[in-house]
Amino acid sequence: MAPSIWRHTDFRRLMAALAVSQLGSKLAREALPLTAVLVLGAGPMGMTYLGIAAALPALLMALHAGAFLDRVRRRPSMIAADFARFLLLLSVPVAALAGHLGMVQLCLIAFIVSSLTLAFDIADQAYLPGLVGRDEILKANAAKEASLATTEIAGPPLGGLMVQAFGGPLTILIDAVSYLFSGIFLLRIKSPEPPPAPRAQVGILLEIRAGLRLMARDDILRPLLWSRFARAFFSGMIGPFYVLYLVGELKLSPGMLGLIVATGGAASLAGAALAPALAARFPIGPGLILAFALKTSGLACVPLAGLFSGASPMLMIGLLIAQQILGDGSTGYFAVVERTLRQRRVPPEYLARTGATIRLINDGSMPFAIVLAGVLAQTLGLNIILWIAVTGYALAPVIAFFSDVRKLRSL
Repeated sequence: MAPSIWRHTDFRRLMAALAVSQLGSKLAREALPLTAVLVLGAGPMGMTYLGIAAALPALLMALHAGAFLDRVRRRPSMIAADFARFLLLLSVPVAALAGHLGMVQLCLIAFIVSSLTLAFDIADQAYLPGLVGRDEILKANAAKEASLATTEIAGPPLGGLMVQAFGGPLTILIDAVSYLFSGIFLLRIKSPEPPPAPRAQVGILLEIRAGLRLMARDDILRPLLWSRFARAFFSGMIGPFYVLYLVGELKLSPGMLGLIVATGGAASLAGAALAPALAARFPIGPGLILAFALKTSGLACVPLAGLFSGASPMLMIGLLIAQQILGDGSTGYFAVVERTLRQRRVPPEYLARTGATIRLINDGSMPFAIVLAGVLAQTLGLNIILWIAVTGYALAPVIAFFSDVRKLRSL
């Protein structure tokens, strides 16, 4: 990464905040579902409820959160979200020690923490261009995605081992503390945040509509949004059952699960680190389409692994590792380039609203996908659900290909 972006002191503080909270989240990412499976004995429907609770905030709140965050300074909102997540996650180990932990509490925590994370992420993407300047956005996004990938390498293996050794609730405690430190790092940022752009005071629904109209009229962002919808909906059919499938049906230990996920972190790190060079050398649109296609191929490796779970365990693990490499490597590149493209095409006063629209498409469709998959899983089984998801996911590169995205050559 070019050193210029790292000479920015407040960007380093932002990165420290993101890195510590991301590491805690990766340590505990599988801890919440593993706590549900291993401690509370949750089955497919229990995991369905937990997945819905985590996905529902994007559907209910994303657009309103985006409109609100375009009205205010973003950094104070990020700090408040960090401290609130610390207190909420702290309640899980406390309840476990008292012997009162249950699925209802886990679902409530998943819902509220997901709501706060939604607000934090929308604010973060809108805050970054004002902090580093638009000329540095690509490098800054690549640095952020590389940091995320680095925590993906270290976090899940350590988290899986910690769940095995100490249990899920204690691992969740570490996640809680990480948000506390993240908020402290954000408090140390000295650069004054530009005030919100002045505009006519209208109702929040009109502001939401203006943000949606901007996305709908853009010949590049609109088809990418539809591709995201296909990707989000059909991957949402897999997400809640990924841990259950690998641990329950393929009989992987939490430690092995963490090691497999860590390979995806290494691939994501490579994709993010190479994104600026690849964006300068190769056409942007075809690169985004290829990223969708590689992600689809990776997704197909999950149900393929199930075919070899008994006959060839090593081949099964190889396919699961291939899924992580193809999926996360392409996602690392896509996340950097697509986010930079959007931040450069969208006026600053719309950044939170357009980011919220992305979150609505990414996460808002998931409750419906989760419910559908949960109902179908009772009769068809998880293997059939996985193949349905792979087939639907393949629509994402097709949609992008038959649009102006195919003709896009540069940022």
